[in-house]
Amino acid sequence: MAKTRREVLAALGGLALAAPALAHMGHGQMGMSPGMGRDLIPPKPIPWDTGSCAFCTMPIKTPEGEWRGRTFPKGFFEQTYSQISFKEPRPAPHNPKETVEALHFENIACMVNYAWVHGLKDGEGATFYVTDRGSYDPQNPQGSVRLIPAQRATYYWGERMMVVMNTKLLAFDSPDKARAFAEAHKAQHGRQNFFTFQTLLDLAPLPEMNLVALLAQHAGLLGGEKDHGHDHCH
Repeated sequence: MAKTRREVLAALGGLALAAPALAHMGHGQMGMSPGMGRDLIPPKPIPWDTGSCAFCTMPIKTPEGEWRGRTFPKGFFEQTYSQISFKEPRPAPHNPKETVEALHFENIACMVNYAWVHGLKDGEGATFYVTDRGSYDPQNPQGSVRLIPAQRATYYWGERMMVVMNTKLLAFDSPDKARAFAEAHKAQHGRQNFFTFQTLLDLAPLPEMNLVALLAQHAGLLGGEKDHGHDHCH
């Protein structure tokens, strides 16, 4: 069930606690989440050339050349692509007269936060997917994206890791891949942690750039469609 305005306002008041919670959760959170819900719906095709994030509106494909004053490495956006695939078409986020079979997200936190605001549940008419960073090739960004059910992934958090919207999260299809990545980047990323998808859901809304404005917008607390996600890309 979608969040009420009172619930969203309560969450906005507690956002200062969210980032420390991610930082200090214990390493025992690594591993697979408990069993998934009833529905396991196949992922839908990814609209790389036209798709934008259903939560923050950023493109899901890395722009070529300079974009909003910055130039990003090839494949930078694609490494955190996420999707919610639906059993039945549902109204499009910004145009209720149209329907969509899936929602596309630039990163993991955007997907979790969208689901939190709008009351979407993994396994209840929808399946959540994330990109396996361990199989990802930045030289072939779209071609190497391998989607895995979000409930089966292990999530890595690096304090100084740079991903779009500054969400500091990547997904891996096994704890071993996540550990290997963490070991290879421990000097650059500072504090590190591992999470299950259930833990991310429990911590929602997850911190990211412009989160307060984005949550307020999706809860109907702000009028009009505003672009809140583009000015702070990390």
